[in-house]
Amino acid sequence: MASGQCWSDRTDSDTRNHLTRSLRLSHAVFAIACCVLYIWVNSNIQPRFIIRVDTDPSIYELTRVVREQQQMIDYLSKHPKIVFRCPDDEPTIKYPKQATDDLTSIVLDTTDGCGDTPADAVMIVHTAADHFDRRGRFRRTYSNFTNTSPYRIKVVFLIGQVESAELSLKLERENMEFGDTVLGVFLDTYHNLTLKAVMGYRWLNTTCKDVKMVIKMDDDVFLDVRKFFNTYWNKLSNSVKTNSIHCQVWEHAVVGRTGKWKVERGLFPNSSYPFPYCAGFFAIVTPDLIKQMYSYGKKIDFFWIDDVFLYGMVPAAIRGVHFNQVGRKKRLITDSYMDYSSCVKKRGHEGCPFWAVLTDGRDQFDAEYSSLFQPKRLVPLNNTETKNSSKVVKDQPKPVMHGVIHIDNKKP
Repeated sequence: MASGQCWSDRTDSDTRNHLTRSLRLSHAVFAIACCVLYIWVNSNIQPRFIIRVDTDPSIYELTRVVREQQQMIDYLSKHPKIVFRCPDDEPTIKYPKQATDDLTSIVLDTTDGCGDTPADAVMIVHTAADHFDRRGRFRRTYSNFTNTSPYRIKVVFLIGQVESAELSLKLERENMEFGDTVLGVFLDTYHNLTLKAVMGYRWLNTTCKDVKMVIKMDDDVFLDVRKFFNTYWNKLSNSVKTNSIHCQVWEHAVVGRTGKWKVERGLFPNSSYPFPYCAGFFAIVTPDLIKQMYSYGKKIDFFWIDDVFLYGMVPAAIRGVHFNQVGRKKRLITDSYMDYSSCVKKRGHEGCPFWAVLTDGRDQFDAEYSSLFQPKRLVPLNNTETKNSSKVVKDQPKPVMHGVIHIDNKKP
């Protein structure tokens, strides 16, 4: 009995020691597991300044974002005046990083390339998809050699894609009938104007090899072509006809933080633009800049305001581009129709120095057309024949214009 009792006591003692060791080991394993879990969780916590996603990012995603951010920081250090991104203050609207070729692909092109007949200028026009009436006015005014002789203008309209099947069909028919529209792969929205602008220079670079001059206009600008050439362009020295942009130049312009031109600080933290840029309604670009405008336009970081981007950031990246002021105190172009009308009223069309003015795209444009050309009879827009380069085309049928434009010989 004694020996059995001793054996039992030894067994109980060994069991207690074993349980103690097991318990301590379990505590150690649990502690290690907690540490591992803590490290893993904290390694996956989303740093605010790197990325914002609705779900927890994986370690691979974090690694990719960190790598991209480092590349961005390196790029910023090399191009401090061109890129204006803040990693900790991204805007609500997500923009592409660059206006790459896949974002500016052309879906519908002109039917005659850059024109069958050499032109004195190629006019690239920014127009909204549903502005059929404004494009009709431009065809009647600038594609019609009778109204621009002895100068010939090749007019090309830049448009984006639309979601409406009916409107899309109208755009295809318009392209088939007139052959002067270029449709991009992007949606035709306000925040895609930079893609539209880069697409325009892509088209120029690939299609027009012997351009004498590029005139960029919005579809509500009225240009007196003969007056422009005779009183301005033909009198310029060759030195300002190369590596130059002629426009209404803005310098040290304040960056808007509210309203239509609101720019989030995450996109552009500066309080003012540290470079000159053009008011985008009208600009003349010398042909030697076309290739560089396209090349840098798709290479530097995207900025949605096309005026600032294409005619400010891009020339700053190219370097050495000369800006020639034709607006403001020069009073050759203006975005104020009131100032223009007052000048014409006081000095007449010949005496007033303005040769380009921003209009409402409707009545004001028609008034300038009537006052300048003063046709002898009423001409319906939907039956007028106009010349686009060397071939004759008919103006856009409905919905271009309804009825007849009433001629008023009184000066506005």
